Amino acid sequence: MSIVDQITSVNDAINSFVWVRIGLVLLLGTGLITTVITKCFQITHLKHWWIKTIGSVFRKDTHKKLGRNSGSVSQFQALCTALAATIGTGNIAGVSAAICIGGPGAVFWMWIAAFLGMMTNFSENILGIYYRRRNAEGEWSGGAMYYLKDGLGSYKGCKKVGSVLAVLFSIFAILASFGIGNMGQINKITLNIKSAFFSDISASEIAGVSFVNWAIGFTLMIIGGFVIIGGLQRIASFAEKVVPFMAIAYVIGSLIIMFIHIGSIGPMFASIFKFAFGIKAAA
Repeated sequence: MSIVDQITSVNDAINSFVWVRIGLVLLLGTGLITTVITKCFQITHLKHWWIKTIGSVFRKDTHKKLGRNSGSVSQFQALCTALAATIGTGNIAGVSAAICIGGPGAVFWMWIAAFLGMMTNFSENILGIYYRRRNAEGEWSGGAMYYLKDGLGSYKGCKKVGSVLAVLFSIFAILASFGIGNMGQINKITLNIKSAFFSDISASEIAGVSFVNWAIGFTLMIIGGFVIIGGLQRIASFAEKVVPFMAIAYVIGSLIIMFIHIGSIGPMFASIFKFAFGIKAAA
């Protein structure tokens, strides 16, 4: 067995334990609890959050920052930055992979996870804003590491627990950035670009990898580095210019596919509900 096969075997064993037995239960359970506590906020306050998010895009004041030196971003920039992290590999490659593995019934459970996950995401954002702080550059910094340390750590007997969890979260986030936050996206982009524009080119290989792949990856690294090194302001500015077109293309592409296969929409929904309660779909 090669090293790659060994790593894959270990990774599969860990994933099957963490995600199937622990991760899914915690994610769905947390979403259910927050949904109940907020009295189903995602439905009962539909008008409110719609006006404050998508509806606010068309107001001029949402494109203004709170101040020149406040280290903040506009509402529109914040929205675009959030959308940039949700439209992409997870929505396209992730969904298609789930359907291939779990069948059409997997879509039903993705709907459930998305519905409950709204409140998990909402709660994370609220806590992140509440416990955020300014960094040395005057920019706002927030996230789970802050509300774990300052929020959970503020309870009696939980100071050390909060600090340890904050450190662990930071470590795992860094490790995840190389995998789900980097490798998956780069791999899909590289394969798609190569198959679309360079499929007929037989390039030499470097360390067993095509030169075309190296070139695409290196180019993406330069572009990504240029944006990230610029800090929050540059990331938000870049997202503000790119994400609207990306979102429009995503929606239009989805609608085109739906209209092309409009005759299959009925059978599609029938298959989703028919196979939703099988073990394979839920897993």
